[in-house]
Amino acid sequence: MLVHGNTLGDEDSFLLYVVGDREPYRAALAAAESVVDFEITEVDDRSFYTFLRQRRPEVDEATFGAFQPTGVIVVPPIQFLPDGVATLTVGGETEALQSTLEALPAAVEVTVERVGDYDWRQSLFDPGLTARQREAVRTAVEADYYAVPREGSVEAVADTLGCSTNTAAEHLRKAEAAVIAAFCRLRTYE
Repeated sequence: MLVHGNTLGDEDSFLLYVVGDREPYRAALAAAESVVDFEITEVDDRSFYTFLRQRRPEVDEATFGAFQPTGVIVVPPIQFLPDGVATLTVGGETEALQSTLEALPAAVEVTVERVGDYDWRQSLFDPGLTARQREAVRTAVEADYYAVPREGSVEAVADTLGCSTNTAAEHLRKAEAAVIAAFCRLRTYE
């Protein structure tokens, strides 16, 4: 997870939070031609911070350049997944965002997952629910479906959503599964 970065001048400085084995990561950084210097700080036995300085590779130069125009902001953190995919939130004016997408190098494949108003609170915990799943969960909370003991019913949720009981139940199950999976990804369990 890229927590913060500075891409001014010829070198980049990055602070990353990493979950995984330190030694293979340390070896990969030491072998990378672009890495000038790095330091690893242990958080616990499965996670650590890395501060690194690098000479900017050409693909990074072109990628970072695409995000420089006025009217575009990259909102940290940027998450790097093991399969080479990076997920990030970009905000800005419609035309500037479109120009940014068009300016990215051909080597960078882009998938836009969501378009809409930005709410910083969502980035604190975002399980990736669809709009309909969010609506179903919100309706269920308002109907006391999640009260202990449960006072609401799936039928009440379905009535409010204007769908069948089975459809409402499926929306809730999928939303619950996504929330629990996202929560578990926040923690490293033994």
